[in-house]
Amino acid sequence: MVFLLLEESMLVHVGRVLALVRFEGETAVLLRDGSVMATGFTPPTIAKRSGRFMEEGKERARVLRQGGKIL
Repeated sequence: MVFLLLEESMLVHVGRVLALVRFEGETAVLLRDGSVMATGFTPPTIAKRSGRFMEEGKERARVLRQGGKIL
């Protein structure tokens, strides 16, 4: 699963996203159901943050599979 991390505690599954539109200092996230979410981050920043979020999740899962503990 791939998620876009929009704000500190707000994320959305990429399959729900129709488009990202940058307008007047914020990014509108247009969803397939017709609703809209907003964030102050630019689309490239959203991509970078989301990529880091997914990589951190993969690393945590790998550690847990090997019997380690997450600090």
